Amino acid sequence: MLQSGLWVTAAVLLISSRSALSVLSFDFSDQPTFMPCGPCVCNDSVVDCSSRGLTSVPSRGLPVSATRLSLNDNSISYLGHDVFARFLSLRQLELSFNLLSNISADVFQNLPLTTLILSHNHLVVSDSTGCMGTPFSNLVSLTHLDLSYNNLHNVSCAVVESNVSNLHWLDLSHNLFSLNEQPWLLKRMGKLVFLDLSHNHLTNLSIQLFQELQVLRILNLSHNKIPLNNNAYPLGVFAMFSKTLTELRLEGNFDASLFKKNFSYPDETFYQLTSLKYLQMDGLPNLEFGSGFEGMISLTNLSLSGKDGSFCFINSLTNKTFLHVSQSLRSLHLSNCNITRIEMDAFRPLQHLHTMDLSFNLELGFETLGNAVYSLQGSDLQELHINSIIHPYTMFVMVTPRNTRFFKHTNLKKIYARGNRLEAFCEGTLRNMPDSLKFVSVDENELGFGRYFIDFASLKNVRAIHNDGHRRALEPPSEFPPEHLQQCSTGFVEEEIESGINCHAPWRPEDFPLTTWAPELTNSRNRERKLVYIIPPNLETYVSRWDKLYYRILETEFNSSNSLLNLDLSNNLLTTWIGPVTGLTKLVTLDLANNFAGNISTRFFNTFTSLKFLNVSRNYLHYVIENDTNGELFEPLQELQSLDLSKNYLKVVPSNVFRGLINLQNLVLSHNKIFPVEFNISHMKNLSLLDLSYNYIRFLPQSVMDHLDSVAEYQQVAVDLAFNLLACTCQHIDFLTWMDTSKVKFRSSNRLSCLLSDGRVRRRMNISDVIQSLQNSCTDKFGILVGAVSCAFCLLVAMFSALVYRYRWKLRYLYYASRLAYRRLQSCDDDNYDFEFDAFVSYSSEDNDFVHGEMLEELETRAGLRLNVHNRDFIPGRPIPSNIVSAVQSSRRTLVVLSRELVQSEWCHYEMQMATMEAAHTGRDVLLFLLYEDVPSQQLPRDVLYNLQSSTYITFPGTRAEPSLVRNFWARLAQAIRQG
Repeated sequence: MLQSGLWVTAAVLLISSRSALSVLSFDFSDQPTFMPCGPCVCNDSVVDCSSRGLTSVPSRGLPVSATRLSLNDNSISYLGHDVFARFLSLRQLELSFNLLSNISADVFQNLPLTTLILSHNHLVVSDSTGCMGTPFSNLVSLTHLDLSYNNLHNVSCAVVESNVSNLHWLDLSHNLFSLNEQPWLLKRMGKLVFLDLSHNHLTNLSIQLFQELQVLRILNLSHNKIPLNNNAYPLGVFAMFSKTLTELRLEGNFDASLFKKNFSYPDETFYQLTSLKYLQMDGLPNLEFGSGFEGMISLTNLSLSGKDGSFCFINSLTNKTFLHVSQSLRSLHLSNCNITRIEMDAFRPLQHLHTMDLSFNLELGFETLGNAVYSLQGSDLQELHINSIIHPYTMFVMVTPRNTRFFKHTNLKKIYARGNRLEAFCEGTLRNMPDSLKFVSVDENELGFGRYFIDFASLKNVRAIHNDGHRRALEPPSEFPPEHLQQCSTGFVEEEIESGINCHAPWRPEDFPLTTWAPELTNSRNRERKLVYIIPPNLETYVSRWDKLYYRILETEFNSSNSLLNLDLSNNLLTTWIGPVTGLTKLVTLDLANNFAGNISTRFFNTFTSLKFLNVSRNYLHYVIENDTNGELFEPLQELQSLDLSKNYLKVVPSNVFRGLINLQNLVLSHNKIFPVEFNISHMKNLSLLDLSYNYIRFLPQSVMDHLDSVAEYQQVAVDLAFNLLACTCQHIDFLTWMDTSKVKFRSSNRLSCLLSDGRVRRRMNISDVIQSLQNSCTDKFGILVGAVSCAFCLLVAMFSALVYRYRWKLRYLYYASRLAYRRLQSCDDDNYDFEFDAFVSYSSEDNDFVHGEMLEELETRAGLRLNVHNRDFIPGRPIPSNIVSAVQSSRRTLVVLSRELVQSEWCHYEMQMATMEAAHTGRDVLLFLLYEDVPSQQLPRDVLYNLQSSTYITFPGTRAEPSLVRNFWARLAQAIRQG
């Protein structure tokens, strides 16, 4: 973090300067559309010839009006004197990553260049005088020159003897030169703001070297051979820019072969750097900052880190180490410094420090750290980095209350303690954390379940905890660890053991005094024997990925007084999700991706009613989803806005599986095996993204297309169908047309593929071209075929209708004649057929008095007929439809007592239909209608009216008719039944 400060400040300085360009490489993202021009692409002002395999600058095809020209990453080895002569408006030229070894002296003559980048080439001296010529002559407008990563060891005449007095940025890093005999190298550069001389062979600095750099702000002298002494840094060498220089890098200059010699910082020289804010240099053994550092009144960032090839071997920090460091210091970086000892008052002078990094001091340990924090009590320290302060082979690492006893009275807000092989916090350790603490990172440790969980309630103001495991596999051991690191003991001091502190005892709920930390857990006797997981009251984010969690999520309860919003348990082994999980009522984001989960209850999400973002990708949810036809799994998540189901081996997604997701905005189903799109999304009124990429989808159904169109009318909605084989056939031309004309945006449209009707695959298709091709082919073949078939069918129907109408009377005659002949042939059998009943009576229950009274008296008692009446003769226990069919088949006739009530009876309709079917099947007259009431024809159903017109019927004369008419009616009815 501190190391990047130099480059960040440099960028800010350049952006704020009017005459200097703030970019090291061209950014074409905001340029107009590029068109081919020779071997390059260009527009009116910019030419991009990068990565074209060029061996020389193109002589034709490039616009002479160009102001930017990029020739990066080619194989150009020489620049002739006239290769850029035609570009009279060129201001920015980039030639990095080529094979340039020589440049013509007048190659840039008359060019109005402001930026010239020649880094990563093979530039060397070009004549016997050791000079490469003066190719930069008269570049009076040049502000940015990059000659880094070359083989230069003498560039004085190339730069100094050229008129480049307006230069602001000069990068000479990663070359081979020294300044021992070139003290005048930096003359005529009075406007220089940035100077990088790192990774060269500098051995000392002369007082004359920087005399004219009155406005220099950033100086990088790192990774040279400049020893840290007064001879190499003479008094006054930085005097000319003492009021302007803000960043100075000197790290990587210490000669490790001289490690045993005594060195000290040239603090008297540094005294004059009153404006310096950032200083990075090597850390000397047993260092002490001299009194000269008191003059650096603006110093806010000090880095002695041994990372990235720098040297740091401090070993010990004493009470005098920082005695003379300015009170303005806000950030101290001491990582990779081999620190093993820190005296208790070592940081006392640094009371205004905000950030301190003690990481990667492998022998520091928590005991030494705990003592060092003593001097930081009451200070302004807010951020502490203590990553890897334990040797990676140490065993049984636990933090005790003694180690954290001084933390309580600090103002720490963030603690980073990654990679310390922590296994547990002893009981009471976390209670020593300050109330100001808001963020904790204990990634890459070995923390397991323990009694310290109960102390989480004391972390009152912690907002986020990161407890990731190892994301990547570790390097294999190269040697056996030191013996003292793996002794079979916990390393506790005797007084802690005697006081009863134990880090490995099992968690027994009855042992915890919950009244102090979580009083709500003691209110119910039902909870005395049930484990409740404690979450800090204000914790909003908890992350535990790659942490080897291999638990089954069964019934789980968290304390109700938590504020957890974000929970990330991805990349573990939580394979079974049953639940219920109670207490997480405020949870907004849940990430359970990549847990190999397949055994899931459809009621698992019932308690997550506030959830808005759910990621369950990279699991095995296909079984539970494909069988969730009622949509029970996601139904409770009505507030959900984003759902990621990618990489779950889904083949079929049921129609109702997303029915409860009424507020869903993003639905990701990519990287599955979905073939038919059957799920319903019509209720997703706020849908903005439907990701179906990497599936087996051929087309979208009309219902999905219609809904996406309706959403696109009032908001932007995107669909991703990349890497699906879309059906480019005549049958699905409507789908392709919709893709081409709809307001819906299609992501990755250049990755769409087409499956043609002949089985061929067309990659990176253009939808408009495919539609045009299909319209031509489908119109020629399919349209003609459909038209011909339609015409032939219509012609056949017309001919058949004409023949039927022409011979209609003859056909009717033949029908009745053949029917009569058939009945005569069967008459013998019919007469001998023994029906169980003479008639089955179909009537409405409202006519029950007439049927059971007068009808049975006249037809059974007097006429001797056998009648089947349903409420008397149906077999009990048999289904009604079965009784009806049996009654119709075992009766000679079916007598229908027609009345207004019968017309409205469903069962009476069923009885008539069965009688009609019996007549059609046997060829005998079955239906016989008794018109008991006069029912108007417009009130009769169509089937009843048809049967009445085509069957025999007799009208009841009424109870008030003459007796002779009534006797005649019953006699005629009995005769009609017998002749059926």
